[in-house]
Amino acid sequence: MKKENGGGSKNSKPTLQFGGDDASRLVGGIVEKGFSDNPQGGRPIAPPRPSVLPFPVARHRSHGPHWAPKIGGSNVVNDNDYAGNDNREEEDFDGMEVAANIANPVQRKERKGVDFSRWKEIVKNNGTKKEPVRETKEINSDNLSRRVAVPDENVIEKRQWPQNHSPKSEGSNVVEKLPTWRDGSSKDGQVDLKMKSMQKSKVASGFAAQKFVGGEEVGIESQIDAENRAQLSKMSADEIAEAQAEIMNKLNPELINLLKKRGQTKVKRQKFSLSDVTGSEADSLQSEKNRSKLIENTMSDKPLKIVTTDTLQDKDDKASSNISEENCSMWDAWSKRVESVRDMRFSVEGKIIRSDFARVSDDGKPSSESGYSADNVSERDFLRTEGDPGASGYTIKEAVALSRSVIPGQRTIALHLIAAVLDKAICSISQNQVDSEGPVDWEAVWAFALGPEPELALSLRMSLDDNHNSVVLACVKVIQCVLSCTMNEIVFDMLEKTPTYVGGACTAPVFRTKPDVNVGFIRGGFWKYNVKPSNILHFHEEESEGDKDEGEHTIKDDVVLAGQDFAAGLVRMGILPRICFLLETDPSAPLEECLISILIAIARHSPTCAAAIIDSGKIVQTVASRFASKEQMEINICKIKSVTLLKVLAQYEKKNCLSFINSGILHKVTWHLYRYPNSLDQWVKSGAEACKLSSALLVEQLRLYKVFIRYGYCISDFSNMFTSLCMWLSVPTIEKLMENDVMNEYCAITKEVYLILEVLACRLPNFYSDVREKTKDVAEEKETWSWSQFGSIFDLALEWVQVKNIAPLTRLFNCQNNVGEIRSLQDSEINSLLWVISSVLNMLSSVLKAVIPEDFTSLPNGRLSWLPEFVPKVGLEIIKNGYFRFSENGSIVDYLCRLRIENGRELAISSTCCIQGLVRVVDSVDKLIQHANLEIHQKPSKFESAPEEDKILANGILKSCAVEVQYSLTNLMKQIMNKWQSTKPVEIFSRGGPAPGVGVGWGASDGGYWSLNTLLTQQEARLLVDLLEISEIPPTAQTLNCALTACLTVGPGNSSVIDKLLNFMFRVPVLKYLNLGIGKFLSVKQGFSPFKWDYEENEYLLFANALATHFRNRWLTVKKKQKSTGEKINHKSKKKDARFLETIDENMDESNQESLSSLKLEWAYQRLPLPTHWFLSAISTVNFVKIDSTGETYMEMPENFLEVSKAGLFLLLGIEAIPASLTSEFFSPVECVTVVWKLHAISVVLLSGMGVLEDEKSRDVYETLQNIYGKIIDEKELHKSLQFESEIHKNYPTFIETLVEQFAAESYGDVLFGRQIAMYLHRSVEASVRLAAWNGLSNARALELLPTLDKCFSKAEGYLEPIEDDEKILEAYVKSWVGGALDRAAKRNSMSFSLVLHHLSWFIFGDVVGDMLSLRNKLVKSLLRDYSRKQQQHEGMLVKLVCYYNKSDRDYEIERRLQLLKQICDGNLASAEKLESCIKLNHLI
Repeated sequence: MKKENGGGSKNSKPTLQFGGDDASRLVGGIVEKGFSDNPQGGRPIAPPRPSVLPFPVARHRSHGPHWAPKIGGSNVVNDNDYAGNDNREEEDFDGMEVAANIANPVQRKERKGVDFSRWKEIVKNNGTKKEPVRETKEINSDNLSRRVAVPDENVIEKRQWPQNHSPKSEGSNVVEKLPTWRDGSSKDGQVDLKMKSMQKSKVASGFAAQKFVGGEEVGIESQIDAENRAQLSKMSADEIAEAQAEIMNKLNPELINLLKKRGQTKVKRQKFSLSDVTGSEADSLQSEKNRSKLIENTMSDKPLKIVTTDTLQDKDDKASSNISEENCSMWDAWSKRVESVRDMRFSVEGKIIRSDFARVSDDGKPSSESGYSADNVSERDFLRTEGDPGASGYTIKEAVALSRSVIPGQRTIALHLIAAVLDKAICSISQNQVDSEGPVDWEAVWAFALGPEPELALSLRMSLDDNHNSVVLACVKVIQCVLSCTMNEIVFDMLEKTPTYVGGACTAPVFRTKPDVNVGFIRGGFWKYNVKPSNILHFHEEESEGDKDEGEHTIKDDVVLAGQDFAAGLVRMGILPRICFLLETDPSAPLEECLISILIAIARHSPTCAAAIIDSGKIVQTVASRFASKEQMEINICKIKSVTLLKVLAQYEKKNCLSFINSGILHKVTWHLYRYPNSLDQWVKSGAEACKLSSALLVEQLRLYKVFIRYGYCISDFSNMFTSLCMWLSVPTIEKLMENDVMNEYCAITKEVYLILEVLACRLPNFYSDVREKTKDVAEEKETWSWSQFGSIFDLALEWVQVKNIAPLTRLFNCQNNVGEIRSLQDSEINSLLWVISSVLNMLSSVLKAVIPEDFTSLPNGRLSWLPEFVPKVGLEIIKNGYFRFSENGSIVDYLCRLRIENGRELAISSTCCIQGLVRVVDSVDKLIQHANLEIHQKPSKFESAPEEDKILANGILKSCAVEVQYSLTNLMKQIMNKWQSTKPVEIFSRGGPAPGVGVGWGASDGGYWSLNTLLTQQEARLLVDLLEISEIPPTAQTLNCALTACLTVGPGNSSVIDKLLNFMFRVPVLKYLNLGIGKFLSVKQGFSPFKWDYEENEYLLFANALATHFRNRWLTVKKKQKSTGEKINHKSKKKDARFLETIDENMDESNQESLSSLKLEWAYQRLPLPTHWFLSAISTVNFVKIDSTGETYMEMPENFLEVSKAGLFLLLGIEAIPASLTSEFFSPVECVTVVWKLHAISVVLLSGMGVLEDEKSRDVYETLQNIYGKIIDEKELHKSLQFESEIHKNYPTFIETLVEQFAAESYGDVLFGRQIAMYLHRSVEASVRLAAWNGLSNARALELLPTLDKCFSKAEGYLEPIEDDEKILEAYVKSWVGGALDRAAKRNSMSFSLVLHHLSWFIFGDVVGDMLSLRNKLVKSLLRDYSRKQQQHEGMLVKLVCYYNKSDRDYEIERRLQLLKQICDGNLASAEKLESCIKLNHLI
């Protein structure tokens, strides 16, 4: 580089000239501290000082990067360049090299009063006053170091670690015993630490730590608090209790409750951790809490003591991380799990870093394990944006903040770290893996990362706009992990292999609607999207100028929406236009692959997101153009994924298919299907890698073509591509494929071809119908496939059925009895062959189904005049090839059953699909053979010498192998009932928790619904339905129990399975079997006797129809979706506050599902999967709210409500009797439904009135159910086991009030109704529910309608023990006593009066201490005051209260009680003395 002067003037400005190489190095060059681009030129540069951190961190702007001109081959920095001088261009560059030697980065301004660099020097100062030490908790940030005091020294203990290991601290804070000091001599060295005090009595565990906050002034409130605490410290425990009782007596109870709530609020505020607050947030938090007391701490020279929070334990729990669901709700437990992730630190590889802090020795010196010392501890790299700068690794929030660094390399590293963490989390969740370094709650890690606090979606959207390719590539990889692209594709690929797959379910996160009282609070409401679809596209909507408001549709709205649904948030933030732009700029292959994967995940999300991709216009055209613009014969991953994207979009709407056809996109991406293929040998010789790519592309193209066929398009084009597909239909030389390691690829193509043929077979007209007339009627609506095109295909399919002609399959099935060889043959080739056989069998079953007449009764004599030749041919091949056991030899079915049980999940799924296809084929063949006009049926004697195969075919294949079918069914039922408990529930919480779908959906354990375990369970449920339909076995307890279990495993899109199960369960023979089971159960059960009556045939038929209709309408109906066009119009016409998003309407009209215009299934608008207590809906659905034309609401009772209720009670009793008939190896799902739900259900049925109890049979059933549940309550040993408010609904007391009103209005003292109401007064019921029931009965003057204690359906001890200790309930008892609500109850000896008598007697005259003394005195005064006013009416009641004592020292006890009343009477001494004289007069003492 040269410096020249122009014109020879002294004042001429220096100019710089650059060479080509120099210019290229200058532009965009960044100089890091201590680094140079040309280390060999210029002066030597000292090596960089090693950092204490393992990888880069976000730096302050003053630390670089520094832009510098190139002088002498080295970068130099003029300190004046950053001084903001406008005339810096006129400065002379001659002093650059000199200035570079002394240039330093701008130093950060240090805050006074928080410099801890001299802590060791101050500690060694012996002249400083020593005062008591408080243990403190250090919380570090970028600019402040706080110490938090721990009040309970018993909780803090010194942590002992091995000598060669550092303490493990999984993201936890460290509690240190630090010295504090007061030094008035040096203002700079003074560190004034002040502490916020907390109420010591409110501290429940070692985690409730007091906090230090820096400050200068002490408020008046804190001074008062200090004086109060000083006074309390001088008082004894008895003096404090006496003072508290005095305050309670003088103050109003409402005021006391208000003060308690205010104190609890303060304690919660003080417990808030400052570890997550940095910078200005800490200052604002400090100003908000200035009312708390700040006291000075003193110094101590005791050695430093470090204790991690892992050693802190609660008093009532083993560790704070173990959240008991009995003490807190499930949501609270989940929130604590997620909150614990906040402090976890991760490495770049995604591993958790557990050793963050080193042990400090007793002499105050750090051990050799630590990299810090007293000299450099203050010189740590304070470069993080937040959190602890000295700790290794990054928290999730720190990594997200680092992704916004000014240095591209740091942004890339941060994104790689986030991707590694999310990838490790999703893999561990889906496989239920445990981290090798210890148990890690990956579900909580996943939920926290995708939650609203880190704002990951916003950071990713910003990173996607980065101008560095490495950052963009790292960003899209993170988005791939967030959207679970890889895991979703694994599940959907497995679904595509199953013959029953149509379009799959959308993956958007969903939540259940809240349970309603009209359906008895039964769970299992309609699913709804976490985000309203109209909110997703706010970013793209075009509005008129008059509708736009300033600040509308802010980034905050986007962040809030992304917290509810990550994928929807990205779409709202405009990710689609950015992806389209990146695709148009000819990205690299890895980037293009990731971008298309993200588009696939967004398309699978919901119809709204798929429509957004279609409506964007350019995305689909760009993807198709890039597919066609590349080398025609080249096959890569991007092309394969492009076809997958078009397939997913085509599945949503029929019009999308038509658009792809008209625009030529379909032809562009599927031309390989029409290309005349090479021979199989040439395909194999192309190489294993080329075969894999070509196979994957052909599979996706065939799947795309199958979607068009399902919609009725391109059926006529099949003849054009049939020639190219013939090579894949026949059986190849399998040994050759195995030698070249391409058998899996060949079988994948073959399987897809037969699956397309199965779809075409479904469009065949009925074989025996008038083909011309049928074709004429249907031609206007859809294309059909002709029988004339089927002949050659059938012959090729039979080659795969003839397994004895396929050598590898023969060897495989011949070794089926050798378990060791079976295990050695478990590889991908077996699985691939099974998938091919499965697709062939299901294709044949669809063809045979088209042959079966729609109505056999319309045929002459009910017989077919002739049979197609291929029908008996298929049956004979199945018999000859040993699919079933017709002799002592083994069968293929037996082998497949063992494969399903003993092997992996994918092999089990393929085996199940094979058995399912085989069963359907055999069933169709048997139906056609049995209805054919065959001579062997008319004259069987002439065919005695016929081959054995012909006899089996004529008699029926299933009939001949009934034993094996029964054995397979039994094994299948065992598998279903053993697996359903391991299938994790899809729903854990409502909105915000793990739910099905992208992002949050994978947070469910083991993948939730998106797992191979769930897929296998659903396939087994389908097979169960087929076996139950074909087998003519009588109903048993095992089959009924298995049918109930299978209903719980079925998800969206499988409503037909539940419909068939309902048909099986609610038949007259099954209901008769249930009645027999009830009789057997009652005769065996102690304390019960069988009914003296029996149901008639018409009653069984009525029950069957009522139950089947009710359950279909209740669980299988779907909601009617709003039209998108109307939804957009409503949205635009409605003015909305800019601060809020639209809410999801919970109330939508319900209607039957319309004709399907989409192959995709939505979780929303339907109810599956069923809750475990779904069978209770028959007696829990009471009424419906209807809205008339005027807009007014009214209650309308269903027409057949009474019949459904009677049938529901009978079904419930029958289900209760099922477990008694089961063997120990079977477990009934009915046992998982708690008695709380069952008691609640039989209460709901009474809301409609006495109709059920007026029927004799239903009344007996109802009474029997009460007695059964009463025994269950008596057997429970746990206190408060009937948690109605916790398990049913938080507003359950309101439901009790309604039920009590119905009891008072219509029961007229009915014993059964009264027993049901009395159950809510049981001591094991929650206090709030008992209080609501009592108040309702008292206000309605219905206490006397309750039965006596001996007539209740549970033991009297349950109502009387333990003694009532709830203040509100005791006051309610006395209030009813004084108000006269118990007058008649006392005369009738109702259980309500017995309850009051027992609890009040033992409470008033028992041992009462503490706060209960004032309550006892208050109650006694009320009773004596009432006695003085109503002596004649209540004298006998009060006498019974005093004399309620049955022990030997009865006289002494009564005397003691009378003396106690005299002591408490307070002005009513005359009443007490009169009561005493009355008792003596009646000789009671």
